[in-house]
Amino acid sequence: MDKKRLDKFPASYRKNIERRLDAISLLVQEKREQSGFTQEELAEKLGISVMTLQFIEQRRRYPSLPMLIFICEYLGLDIQIK
Repeated sequence: MDKKRLDKFPASYRKNIERRLDAISLLVQEKREQSGFTQEELAEKLGISVMTLQFIEQRRRYPSLPMLIFICEYLGLDIQIK
């Protein structure tokens, strides 16, 4: 999801969403590195482009919910929604 799509939400809600998604993006990058995957390797295993993974890790784009779940399951991340 492009960050611009969050503009339709109230500012306080948008900031909360961005904070959580940014934290998840950092976790994805950290777990990828801990697992010894390059961006190219993980992108191939997930069936996405390297650029998409780079944008997710750089917090320039957010993954869709199904893709987020897939990435987290693949990397063994337990994401709890609070």
